[in-house]
Amino acid sequence: MIDQTDLTKRLEDLCERFHVPGAAFAVAKGDETSVAWSGSANIATGMPVARDTLFAAGSVTKVFTASLLMTLVDEGRIGLDTPIADHLPACNDAVDSRFADITVRMLLEHTSGLPGNVTYDYPRGPQVVADFVAHLLSTPLNSPPGAYWSYSNGGPVVTGRLVEVLTELTFDEALAERVLRPLQLNATNSTEEMVLQSTAVGHLVGKDNAVTRTPRFQLGTNSPSGSALFCDIDALVTFARMHMNEGLADDGTRVLSAASVSRMQDGQVDVPWGLGYPKMGLGWLRTETPAGPLVMHTGASAGQHSCLFVLPEQRGVLAALTNSTNGAALYSTLVTQLLEELFDVPPTAPLTAPEASFAFDPAPLTGVWVADDGQVTIELADGRLHLSHQVDDGFSETMRLIHTRFPPPPATLTPFAPDGRFLTEAGAPVQFVTPEGADRPEYVYVGRIYRRAD
Repeated sequence: MIDQTDLTKRLEDLCERFHVPGAAFAVAKGDETSVAWSGSANIATGMPVARDTLFAAGSVTKVFTASLLMTLVDEGRIGLDTPIADHLPACNDAVDSRFADITVRMLLEHTSGLPGNVTYDYPRGPQVVADFVAHLLSTPLNSPPGAYWSYSNGGPVVTGRLVEVLTELTFDEALAERVLRPLQLNATNSTEEMVLQSTAVGHLVGKDNAVTRTPRFQLGTNSPSGSALFCDIDALVTFARMHMNEGLADDGTRVLSAASVSRMQDGQVDVPWGLGYPKMGLGWLRTETPAGPLVMHTGASAGQHSCLFVLPEQRGVLAALTNSTNGAALYSTLVTQLLEELFDVPPTAPLTAPEASFAFDPAPLTGVWVADDGQVTIELADGRLHLSHQVDDGFSETMRLIHTRFPPPPATLTPFAPDGRFLTEAGAPVQFVTPEGADRPEYVYVGRIYRRAD
């Protein structure tokens, strides 16, 4: 097991290497836990990072949201295969009639077809989740409910609204009452609570590695019940321990049933090729390793990146909180190192194009493909397929607070396999999907799913 001194040294070195102002990291194995923290929570004030500094959990929030919903499943107040329209009757009047076919399970496993990159910027307040859902109902689905996996920031918002209707509380109140307080976590969705303690702000790493503070504290209301949580590093470890202890808090309080913990971690849905984690449970992404199953989620917010990796059979946890757009590079490096050193889990090999080429018909693959965040155009030139993004202005503005090099540049596609899989020059996967009975692809995965528009 790595000790705190060694972990702190590694964290400090990586903060310097990747120009990350501040970070906290924790690793647990069995009954041992080491925690490290380093740097500044805010370069404008010089406030140092402390062990109890709150950082943005980003989309790691989604596992908290799924856990919250599962407390209601445990109580028999809703079922995983219940249509959401049973509790949200407005779904029956949505612009896309398929909303009525979405089930609770589809929300948690990201197969609902709901928009992936919604960026509505509603004022924060008790009505924000309901307002967000009302807007979603005016938006077409990206794919048929239950048909395809595609990561969705819209799904957790609908989940949050289900929680509000069933509990007669706001999402923030229900999360605190059912998850945060029983686990005694230093965590909150409330900005009023954040300003009363040490809280990190985000930072951008620009050209020549210049570091500046983000122009806004949070990403508006990008996903108010799926990405708004702030917490300290110990909160992530404690939450992970609950998921390794069959739903019990450290003091023996039951938060979830053992059955719900198991269902959340089981790989129930195939995730598209090339994304690194081949299965999706209920809230958790999952992969198999030599050390047993690994469940995880990562997160991003305005100039902040986070992650939570759990190896249940090893009682292993790796968690990171950072306040920089380079934070993902930092935690990826340290997580990869410690997974190999402590758990004998080797690094994932990068995707590379096969040496042998094969013939394919490019004509059915060209065209325009659309989703809620913009469109993807695939054209044939000089015998090669070329991909370009045309990104919605609002989404592009949001994403530049997460990844300063956005949108991605045009790419040339290299065939990977005859079944519609390709790689960009950067090694990013692109996959075409032909529905049963169709004579050409109707969807393409470029990070998210896009539907054919022509």
